[in-house]
Amino acid sequence: MSPPHLLLLSAICVWGVSVSAQLSPAVQKLADDYFNWRMINKPEFASFVGIHDYDDQLDDMSLEAYQGRYDQCQVFLDQAEALESNITDHDDLINIRALKNELTTYMDGFPYQGFLVPLCYSEGVHIDFERLISWMVFETSQDYEKLLSRYEKLPEQLMQIRELMETGVATGIVNHAISMKDVVEGLGRFVVEAAEDSPLWTRFATFPDNFTQEEVTNFQERAKTIILDQISSGFQQLSDYVNTDYITRPDIAVTSLPDGEARYSQIIKFHTSTDLTPEEIHQMGLDEVTRIDEEMAKIVSELGFNMSVAEFSDMIRNDPQFYYDDPDELMEGFEDLEYNVIPPKLPEIFMNIPKAKLTVVADPSPDGAGAYYLAGSYDGSRPGIFYVNTYHYDAQPKYEMMTLSLHEGNPGHHLQTSHSIEAPNIPYFRRVMEDRNYWQTPSRFPMYTAYVEGWALYSENLGFDMDLYEDLYVRYGHYSDEIFRAGRLVVDTGMHALGWTRQEAIDFLFLHTALTRIDVENEVDRYITWPGQALAYKVGQLKLTELRQKAANKLGDKFVIKKFHDVVLDSVGPLDLVEDEVNAWIDAGGK
Repeated sequence: MSPPHLLLLSAICVWGVSVSAQLSPAVQKLADDYFNWRMINKPEFASFVGIHDYDDQLDDMSLEAYQGRYDQCQVFLDQAEALESNITDHDDLINIRALKNELTTYMDGFPYQGFLVPLCYSEGVHIDFERLISWMVFETSQDYEKLLSRYEKLPEQLMQIRELMETGVATGIVNHAISMKDVVEGLGRFVVEAAEDSPLWTRFATFPDNFTQEEVTNFQERAKTIILDQISSGFQQLSDYVNTDYITRPDIAVTSLPDGEARYSQIIKFHTSTDLTPEEIHQMGLDEVTRIDEEMAKIVSELGFNMSVAEFSDMIRNDPQFYYDDPDELMEGFEDLEYNVIPPKLPEIFMNIPKAKLTVVADPSPDGAGAYYLAGSYDGSRPGIFYVNTYHYDAQPKYEMMTLSLHEGNPGHHLQTSHSIEAPNIPYFRRVMEDRNYWQTPSRFPMYTAYVEGWALYSENLGFDMDLYEDLYVRYGHYSDEIFRAGRLVVDTGMHALGWTRQEAIDFLFLHTALTRIDVENEVDRYITWPGQALAYKVGQLKLTELRQKAANKLGDKFVIKKFHDVVLDSVGPLDLVEDEVNAWIDAGGK
């Protein structure tokens, strides 16, 4: 296919670099063609990336569109394999390998039709459309025309979502009731009698100063008409279907679906980049829980308490001194860590620190995660954002804030993602990770979860390298979070492969961590909704830790932690490619 060069040129101008200058022309062209196709084919993803050429379009969510993506992947795969047989350059081979992995990941997962469950309590049009609007730019009248165009196309997408769900019901590929909690209520927010009551009115309530009153009135009247005449009824119809006709599966286990065991195995492979079995992962989790529990017991003893880890965790999780009294104090605590405490420590273990800005933003949603990160856009218009849930401010222990900050901000998600964005010699398709639509797994393009989340969890341990865990309670909070990630291996596989109940999963995590009960319950519901995703954290962290130890042992005095981190960050993912690049670096003597 012939790429629309305007798209790449606009990105190049923003960053002021030539893209992947080291690649051969043939490999570069294929990489560009693939990247441009992704942007054109998934315009919502393009908005997330920061490419606004297609802000007037919505993703096609028809079954035909998903099949069309599969067919196009085969075309690109054929081209990649034809190129691969004739190239010897290392950079060319690495990037062809990465491209083939993207394509085969989608194609291998396609038969499981994960896209037939497009709604859950944490994702779906009732949440994602507002996020989509936040990724757009609104400076000119053309920008508002693009948004109205998306509004006009929204009812058709709502019908496509219903058709996907109906197909899911007919084939037995459905969500569990826990995953669907609050969905009807979420959809109902868009069913209004006055346009001003719709969440979609907010963008039309205010305009830039350069707009005339005539322009404002015109846009507002058109928005009102679309919201009331088309969008509201579209959401009502979808809500009615979910409320009365959608059939959920009775068993929480994803293995209860058709081809359930094979499906879960494919999901595990998607998220961990391994062929580990559920039983192997389960035992890995149990072993890690035992190891970390011993570290926690040492801290309890060092603090002078004669009690078990479970008793100590119960004591501090119920001690008011470890919680803030209001949301503002919580935000100030996180801001201090991200803006003042951690940044001066980064040069001690990193040689190329990205320049992208990180901001800490409050998320007052009662159903939101405790914290999460949203990558900055590739056009620089949106910084990296560390969202902190302030609704449950009294459930966020102070002793876990350092670890959480290292994970979500620097040197975790923000540093890793920003490093990719700012790397001049990595093709754009490798910089771009579609951190959305988890519900499609495994029938989607990869997120390299084990690399991305493994790095973030590995970054939590870097707090020891930066002397950030001197406070014993903060160190205990770190181990509480780590044992929680190890426990995920146990309960995810337990529920989805080994017959565990939801309550057994809750009891296990509550016993082995200092998390509050509401956090534990929310986490378990997340694993029911996104099977396998939580396995990636520990699997990835253990592999990165293993590679670091291997490099240190083999290189001896030549091992430099800053260089090791650069190799890992430059490798981008997937995890097996990272391992090969680290091994090559070791063989080259750490140069």
